Amino acid sequence: MALPARRTSPELPALLVEAATLPWRVGVAFARTTLQVGRLTAPDGPLLRPGGYVEWIESLRNLSDDHPLVRLLARGGLLDRLLADDGPLMRIAAGGGALERLLAPDGPVERLLAAEGPLERLVGRDGALEQLVAEGGVLDRLLASNGALDRITAPGGILDTLLEPGGLADRLLRDDGYLEKLIADGGTLEQLIGLGETLEAIQPQLIQLAELIPELAQSADALGRTVGPLGDLANRIPLARRRSLGSSS
Repeated sequence: MALPARRTSPELPALLVEAATLPWRVGVAFARTTLQVGRLTAPDGPLLRPGGYVEWIESLRNLSDDHPLVRLLARGGLLDRLLADDGPLMRIAAGGGALERLLAPDGPVERLLAAEGPLERLVGRDGALEQLVAEGGVLDRLLASNGALDRITAPGGILDTLLEPGGLADRLLRDDGYLEKLIADGGTLEQLIGLGETLEAIQPQLIQLAELIPELAQSADALGRTVGPLGDLANRIPLARRRSLGSSS
């Protein structure tokens, strides 16, 4: 009895070819890698050329501790605090946070980009932006010759007067100037805050006084009604009799 012929898998020849050519493919890949490494480490390659990665990394190593980039990347620095678990970025991206509320269905971004929404009205035909940049519009008048911006920046103009030595900005920002007096310990701002606390303390008395004012007005009206008839009566007394009454008294 004849044995059944064995079936050959259609993938077997391809596997045999891949196995046979594996050493060659590994050699080609190694050669290519060697060439790429040679290019990277060549004097004019990305690593060693002037301004390359090695020089850039070396310059980073030589930065002083007070350099802005070092302070930014230092432990406890700005970037560290920004990416901390309880930092601003995590709070913004957290579930129910600002970013999620911003991008939520019917949220601010969706309403901003909706049909006939604020953005469409802003950039649409006859919208605010078109009116702003239209000929003879606000921007045109602002930038026109001898317009508002010209007058502000002209020699002897508002900006020049503001920034001149001894001008308003100088007096505002100099030592012992207005700004320093405003924010100094015991300065104007602190006194205003203290005044606010004083006003808050006397607020109950002010409320009571405000409640008494209508009663005082009513008393004044009643007094006026009482004195009024007496004045009329005095006017009816003849002048001679009033004089005699005055002399006898």
